[in-house]
Amino acid sequence: MAEKKGGNAFRKLKSDLAAGHLEPLYILYGEESYLKEYYCSAMIKKVLGEGLDDFNVERLSEQQVTPDSLHEAVEGLPFGAEKKIVVVRDYPLMRASGAMKDMLVELFSNMPDSACLIFYFDAQEFKPDKRTALWKVLEKNAQMVEFVRAEMSDLTSWISRRFAALDKEISPQQCQHLVFLCGGLMTNLITEIEKIAAGTQHRQIRKEDIDVLASRTLEAQVFDLTDSIMQGRRQDSLALLRDLFAAKNQPVAVLAAITKQLQRLYAARLVLESRGNESDVMKLCSLRSPYPARLLLQASRKMELPWLRRAARLCLEADLGIKSNLPDAERTVELLLLQLAAQPEGGV
Repeated sequence: MAEKKGGNAFRKLKSDLAAGHLEPLYILYGEESYLKEYYCSAMIKKVLGEGLDDFNVERLSEQQVTPDSLHEAVEGLPFGAEKKIVVVRDYPLMRASGAMKDMLVELFSNMPDSACLIFYFDAQEFKPDKRTALWKVLEKNAQMVEFVRAEMSDLTSWISRRFAALDKEISPQQCQHLVFLCGGLMTNLITEIEKIAAGTQHRQIRKEDIDVLASRTLEAQVFDLTDSIMQGRRQDSLALLRDLFAAKNQPVAVLAAITKQLQRLYAARLVLESRGNESDVMKLCSLRSPYPARLLLQASRKMELPWLRRAARLCLEADLGIKSNLPDAERTVELLLLQLAAQPEGGV
């Protein structure tokens, strides 16, 4: 029976791998590509061992999947192993129709014990349609494992282990700072960890090492941008904004990030007014770690509610301007920035 919650299905997959047993049918999906690829490879290795991949692993792309090709791949017998593995990447499963849909319903209901069929979603999103007969068969017969972002405690341990493997040390606080700057996906973090370790001569990784070497997410860059506005550094703010555009960030995405950051600052200011704490900010802003909540509280101390209300109105006007097809979306966002910087001390 398929697990209905991603966490339960993930735990079952780990226990199945530990026991050396795999179910006949899996759906692997979710935004954490690093873990997804890791466990897909672990499944192949567990079933086949070493040296038999060429004979017992068949990989099909979306374009290669037909009723005949998939049926032949699954029904073909393994060579020198108990099972063969069939990995289908980014096939739009829930959009299957006609003969393909009928074949999938039949196949999923009667998977042979000699095969393990994995539908792997990465470039495409897995979107269940619970109204269909195909979904009912999947729910009954497939293990649907969602790979979500790790919790901060797990991420901190993982980052520490990755740095240790590169003969470096990092404190839990600097792990949180790294995640704040680079995001919480292991897929992105692994590259940043390797880059920071290679660029740092001393053993202990410091905040300044991360600040110099790490590539910031759009969200982290917008945090710096709003902070520079509040410090009255108008030219620095414009330079940061133009760097975002030079990096091919679309104006609508930059505006959305600025709006989201100001909304979070507004929420943090309300928490301050009501004598709340980091936990309250985490709940209001749907944050996974107290570290960004702490930074939001610190930043919101420099802001007044009237200014934040005015900022929200200006963001709305800029959004309407871009959606009304104004001729220069970048100039619209630049104008917003100048308007925000014009009165950082409050007032409507």
